[in-house]
Formats: sequence, structure tokens, C-alpha cells
Amino acid sequence: MALTGCYAFMKHVVTLLNILYLSCGLLLMLLAVWMWVDPTFSLSMVQDEASYYTGVYLILFVGTLLLIVGFLGCAAAISESQCSLVLYFCLLLAVLVAQISAAVWMYANNDKLVELVRYTVKTTVQSEYGSIEGRTETFDAIQSGFECCGASGPSDWAGSKYNNPQTESLELAISSPEQSYKIPASCCKGDSKQCSDAQTAVASGPISELIYSEGCTEKLLYTSRKSMIIFLVLLVAIGSVEFFGLVLALILCCAIRAVNTYKN
Repeated sequence: MALTGCYAFMKHVVTLLNILYLSCGLLLMLLAVWMWVDPTFSLSMVQDEASYYTGVYLILFVGTLLLIVGFLGCAAAISESQCSLVLYFCLLLAVLVAQISAAVWMYANNDKLVELVRYTVKTTVQSEYGSIEGRTETFDAIQSGFECCGASGPSDWAGSKYNNPQTESLELAISSPEQSYKIPASCCKGDSKQCSDAQTAVASGPISELIYSEGCTEKLLYTSRKSMIIFLVLLVAIGSVEFFGLVLALILCCAIRAVNTYKN
């Protein structure tokens, strides 16, 4: 005997909810892949990247699990299988717990990530740019993408290892105020011919208007905070819908059990 009346309507609602879960799972997986490969999110230049990639793995896990739950929920609702609904309920509960863990992790590690970004951007500018190919490419992408230069500004390049390759110290300085230094091409907003002149600056002199004047640290932090807020809002919204789905699945499971008992 098939479900009728309000229970039949609830079955259709559960099916629609699981289509939504499928979409959300796919979006979370795409977000995780984006965070993994996009230079503006990737912290491949970070010395200790364990915390960042822990978050990426968690998002990817939640997205994959949500995708599986969506398929299972649709199948369970359409087939009106009590066992499938119980399995669906357990998996959806696991997804909800994982999402809460992701939100707690992001909140708990927020200050640590801010300090990590500040430290790694400064370290990259001072000692790693031009020496490590992968980090050089990543930071070039950040500078051109965010229209920024250096950690706090283009003058950071004056005391960097990029201009002083023989110096090992992180705290570098130009000895003479008249000494010139080079600024990376990714800091320039003009064409290649204009940039070739603009890339050379004097320690005590003005910097060309073709060079981005803002530092990358604050721009990266602003983007990170904005992305974190969007992600947390998304988690809360999805979590609310999932909780509603848990309640409906439990009611449907009880209804199917009652129908099967009546049939027997």
C-alpha cells in the first residue's frame, strides 16, 4: 500500500529536498576544488599548510557525502523503503555533524589563519619570491589578480631576497637611499614596454603610478573573511534544510512502518 494524503505530500517534499542536497553537495565539492587549485585561495606558499588543507578535505568530504545522501534519499522516498530511509537518516545526520565540525573548525582557526596569512605573505616577499618557482607563480597570480604589490606595498621589494639574492637574512635593507631595486612585472598595470621602466625604483624616490600601490596582505585577508562569511551562511542554510529533512525522514519511516504493519 502506497502512502496517501499528507504522507504522500511529505514523500514528494523529501524527494525535492534531496535534489537540493545533490546540488549543494556538488557546489561544496566545486568549492573545495577551487580552494585547492585557485592561486587566490591556495596557500601553497605557506610553511605549515596542514590546517588549511584539513579544512579543504573536510569541505570535500561533506560535499561528497551530501551527494551520496541526495541519491540515497531520492531512492528511499520513491521506493518507500523503511530500511533505505533509516540508512538515509543516519547518513544525513553524519553530514549535519560534519558541517557543524567544519563551522567550528573555521571559527576556532580564524585568528590562526589570519596570522598565518600575514606571516607567509611577508616571508614570500622577503625570501622566497624568485627562489621557489611554485611560490613565485602563485604570488604573481595574487598580485595581478588582486591588483596589489608586495606584502604592505611595493617598497617591500627593496629589501627582499629577490633584489639581494646573496643575502640570507629575512630582515633585509637597502644600504644606500639612492640604490635602485626591481619590482616584479606582476605589480605593473601597464603594457610590457611601459612596465620595463616602471619596474625599476629608487629606495628613497617615488614609485611609478603604473605600479599597484596597495599591499597584498590586507586584500587577501579581506577576501578570506568575505569568503568565510559566505561559506558559514551557506552551511547554516544547508544545515537548517537538512534538519528539516531529518524530521521528515523520521515521520515517513514511522508512516511506512505503520502501513506495513497494517498490511500484515
